[in-house]
Amino acid sequence: MTITQIFKSVSSREWRFVIFLSLAMILVTTALLIYGYLITPSGQTFTGVHFAAPNDWFVYYSYLEQARQGNFLFKDLFASESHLPVLNIFWLAVGLAAKIFSLGNIAAFNLARIILVPIFYLVAYLFLAYFFSDAGKRKIAILLLSFSSGLGLFLINRLIQYPFNFANGVFNWPMDLWVPESNTFLTLYYSPHFIAALTLILLTFFLTVLFVENKKLIYSFGAGLSALVLFAFHPFHVLTVLGVIFVYFATLMVKRKKWSWPLLSHYLILSFLSLPAIGYYLYLLKVDWVTQQRAAQNLAFTTPFWITFFSYGLLLLFAVAGIYFLVKQRKFSNKSILLIVWILVQFGLIYFPVNYQRRMTAGLHFPLVILTTIVFFAFYHWLKRQKNQFSRFLFNQRYTLLIILAILLIGSNLFQLATDFFIYTNQREFSYLDNEIIAAAKWLKAVDSGKIIFNSADNIINFIPAYAGRTVYVGHGVETPAFSQKQDEVDWFFGANRDQAVERQFLVDRNVNYIFYGPIEQGLGDYSPAAKPYLQEVYSNSQVKIYQVL
Repeated sequence: MTITQIFKSVSSREWRFVIFLSLAMILVTTALLIYGYLITPSGQTFTGVHFAAPNDWFVYYSYLEQARQGNFLFKDLFASESHLPVLNIFWLAVGLAAKIFSLGNIAAFNLARIILVPIFYLVAYLFLAYFFSDAGKRKIAILLLSFSSGLGLFLINRLIQYPFNFANGVFNWPMDLWVPESNTFLTLYYSPHFIAALTLILLTFFLTVLFVENKKLIYSFGAGLSALVLFAFHPFHVLTVLGVIFVYFATLMVKRKKWSWPLLSHYLILSFLSLPAIGYYLYLLKVDWVTQQRAAQNLAFTTPFWITFFSYGLLLLFAVAGIYFLVKQRKFSNKSILLIVWILVQFGLIYFPVNYQRRMTAGLHFPLVILTTIVFFAFYHWLKRQKNQFSRFLFNQRYTLLIILAILLIGSNLFQLATDFFIYTNQREFSYLDNEIIAAAKWLKAVDSGKIIFNSADNIINFIPAYAGRTVYVGHGVETPAFSQKQDEVDWFFGANRDQAVERQFLVDRNVNYIFYGPIEQGLGDYSPAAKPYLQEVYSNSQVKIYQVL
């Protein structure tokens, strides 16, 4: 089938269903943000963060802030060392839109997410229409893709507690409770760059299978350009995309028992077109020390297998059953081969010896859902044919079973919503910041962009880059080289008053130009900046004082 034929195979009634579903998803994933904004306490500002990985939001906002200030290349504002600015086409596009339409960073961030949701549904449903000709199967599959998750919720306070073990990048908490890439709902709920990445992964694979079906180079060029854009802002997925397609093509050639030049040409075009993005990041890794440190500190290891099993839960069980069903029935079509290869290769890659394993879970949810749909319908038709009493009982109770199954499949996603409701209601996890603290941070916009701000990164988070677009000495567990050492230095500095020559030399050696002295810094010890002759107060409000190092 061509993409035109697939598009025509989808009825107008189906498209209305998809439109309604995308609007429902936008409502579900946005309602809590509206709630959080509406209950903002007096004197505070809503930050829009979620329960999972709240510190990452300020990194995203720092990119948007830099674009709004006219920068096309982004510095790591959480790193005080000299380094090369980086081109990130996704955040640049969102940031420029924010600048053009005078949107705040939080508004631009979530508007981009909302716009990308229906685009994702368009690509996902067309891809599902390739696998299923029956409209009923397509609808069930898109519903599963939208809302299904794992069984991680049922481990909480039973087999594991939060946080279980967070050291050296190992966070043994079920991924369906906190890893945005692990399932589609979390992807659509969290950040627009996750949605864009997932959409481009699916588009690249979709155009690849269309090439296999039609041998038209237009699909090869489309897949290559899709991969180029994907790798340009999310290079984590190079192994996933090129690995799955490589094994898929190799399997097809083994099945046909002959070499295929068309498949080779597609792979070469795909690789060649995406090579500039791959080469760009390899270049940064080779020549830029800060990029090297960020890559080394970006420890995102996949959970142990037993926790990963719960992270995907019933979907993984159904997928295994689906693979068994396809193998037993000897249904080795191009579609079934892709599904089997996709799951086996990508599941293997999330345990591949690289430090960004969890990042490569993006896209795995899709083939799991397709195989689950196949098993659902196969079991339904098998049950319908059975004549024994137990089978008839199950068939008669099918709606009750569906309700139980739905609860098991969506439980972890409900947990996400409930947790965010909790943190907004109770002003937890940096969901709100005092207006005077933000005002002080924004005052720093008047400071030269090359200056370095010295303050504490409480709970590995620093809001100054997000609201001022200025560089801080320490700010983020991944973005700041030697984060723990630098945070210890900050704690030491604010802990007590010492010889003033020693204090000043400490700041000079680290190229610090300004000290941000707010409630967090004040709570670290007895340091008294007002009495220091090497400091000049340049800003003050009831909560924050900013000093320039003379």
